[in-house]
Amino acid sequence: MIKIDMKKIQVFLLFITLGFLSISNACSGKQNSDKSTQQITNEKVIPTTTAKIEFTLKGIDKGMAKMIGLFSDQYYIADSVMVEDGGHFVISRDSIYPEGYYYFILPGEKNISFLLDEDQHFKLTADTSNLDLTAKVEGSLCNKFYFDTKRFQDEINPKMRPLSQKLAKLAKSSPTSEEFKKVYKENQKYENQYQEHINWYVKNYPDNLFTKFKIAGRNPNVTYPVDSEGKLDTKAQVYNYRNQFWDGFDFTEEALIRTPAFSNKLKRFFTELIPLNQDSIIKYADILIAKIGDNKEYFKIVANWVTLHFEPGHTNLMDGEAVYVHMVENYFTPEKAFWAIPDQLDGLNKRAAEMEQSLIGKHAGNVTAKGYDGKMHTFFNSDADVIIIFIYNPNCEHCQEQTPELISFYNHWKNKGVEVFSIAANTNQKDWDKYHKMFNIPWVDVFDKTNASWYPKYFVDITPEIYVIDKDRKIVAKNLKVSQLDVSVGKALDKNK
Repeated sequence: MIKIDMKKIQVFLLFITLGFLSISNACSGKQNSDKSTQQITNEKVIPTTTAKIEFTLKGIDKGMAKMIGLFSDQYYIADSVMVEDGGHFVISRDSIYPEGYYYFILPGEKNISFLLDEDQHFKLTADTSNLDLTAKVEGSLCNKFYFDTKRFQDEINPKMRPLSQKLAKLAKSSPTSEEFKKVYKENQKYENQYQEHINWYVKNYPDNLFTKFKIAGRNPNVTYPVDSEGKLDTKAQVYNYRNQFWDGFDFTEEALIRTPAFSNKLKRFFTELIPLNQDSIIKYADILIAKIGDNKEYFKIVANWVTLHFEPGHTNLMDGEAVYVHMVENYFTPEKAFWAIPDQLDGLNKRAAEMEQSLIGKHAGNVTAKGYDGKMHTFFNSDADVIIIFIYNPNCEHCQEQTPELISFYNHWKNKGVEVFSIAANTNQKDWDKYHKMFNIPWVDVFDKTNASWYPKYFVDITPEIYVIDKDRKIVAKNLKVSQLDVSVGKALDKNK
């Protein structure tokens, strides 16, 4: 695999690299009920200008404790402190930490998570027997709620989990059966208990960071629609779930950017709930950005995340370029991309313009270049119903792996209306000669030392690159492996029947 970077345009990143730390199950954890919340309705959050948090975690060894923060999907070290005898340590500074979700990596491979809102003077005690479930908080309403709910969920989750698993199995086999209805009713009982628990906070403390955090992270209820044959309608199920996924998320609360509620949702939305094709990703990126409204921080993160996640060379999406072009043209403008300098925007838009020439559905560019036989060849002089353009680099290992497979493909399809043309990219005459002879390439194979005859017409980020062009000389598929060509070529040929 060879990366092609002829114009040496480097895409800028939004995020300052903060240092990634692998953390498992950072925001889940089991949780338990406590009636103490009913006794603290008169407490209020009193903002502080400094931070002083005292921990006493019995059973924790002496050593260094690292305080980990989160910004979007990046974890970083926010602070560190030495743990004294008895598991005692104090984290403090002259200003408050950014509001959000944090956790400590403790000696002995233990960790404990917590929330920081405007009130950053409090005490937390716990025991290593179970740090989350034994945690007691003095002085932080937000963290009282946080650990009370952890204890509540610790009670209810073991009851809900087997019911949810059984419900999922029954939904696939018999969603209209009496057994399904019975299990659904039982499961719903616990779902309602959990919702009642959270709704208490919503009613009494709607502006508390914990309340906003729990609402933001809450998933929609799973529905079980059936089709006309009485079977589970999975498309309708996913559609309903996807369209309610961001309900209740407060895009005016920037502290949620620094919690897993936002980063986990963003990733899940685009990687699990949306069909993996460029049209769907573009559609739902626009929908989500519209939901964000005027909040610049959320807009900046989502616009960058989608653009970079589906950037060519970083995605298996067939036409990631279409997503990239759409995002750059619509959201990386001087009026909207407030964080970028003009040179950065110019580079992004120039790169998008290069990609736009060879998106799926566009008329393909014709190429005229000198072939190995010394003659000039024009690709679209061919009367083949389907043309495959294979762009390779002689020193690319993946190209060397794919070329023999493409030869086998060509031998099978060449008498069925399919032609192959190949282009040696970013190389020299000597390496091209060697490569052509090594594989005895049977189709028209061209080389232009300037790359000018083809590069403005076919965007290539990584070699090998394959384009499938139909009878109308439109691009119908790209970014494929040779093993995927049969399906795309078969569809293109079927269109001509």
